[in-house]
Amino acid sequence: MTVASPSLPPGFEELEAFVPYWVLDSNDQRRAARSTAAMDDIQRFYDAIVARAEQAIVHCEQFKLGQMPPASERLFKLLLAMNHAAIAVEMHGAPRAHESTWPSAVRITQGPWPHGGRI
Repeated sequence: MTVASPSLPPGFEELEAFVPYWVLDSNDQRRAARSTAAMDDIQRFYDAIVARAEQAIVHCEQFKLGQMPPASERLFKLLLAMNHAAIAVEMHGAPRAHESTWPSAVRITQGPWPHGGRI
C-alpha cells in the first residue's frame, strides 16, 4: 500500500511505505502488528527505521508529547514500532517468542499518555 501524499515530516520520505502498517495508536496494536507480520517485512522496516532513528528522535524532541504536529506524531509512532521490530530482530529472530501463545491474553491497559495509554 502506498500513501497518496506525504504523511511524515520532510526528509523522512523513505519511511512513508511503512506508515500504513506500523503507525498505530497503542502498544497492543503494535505488538499485534509485529506478531502477525512476516519476518522479512519486519526486517525491512527495522533496517529502514534504525538507519534514520537518530534523526527522527532529534526531530520529535522538538515537541512536547501531546503537542506534536500530525506528521511528527506519525514519525514518533514509527519510532515506537521500531522497538517492537527490534524485539523480533534482535531477540527472537521471529515475529514472536518461540513457543509463545498467540494470540496472547496479555493486554496493556495503561501506558505512557498520549501514545498508547490513558492518563
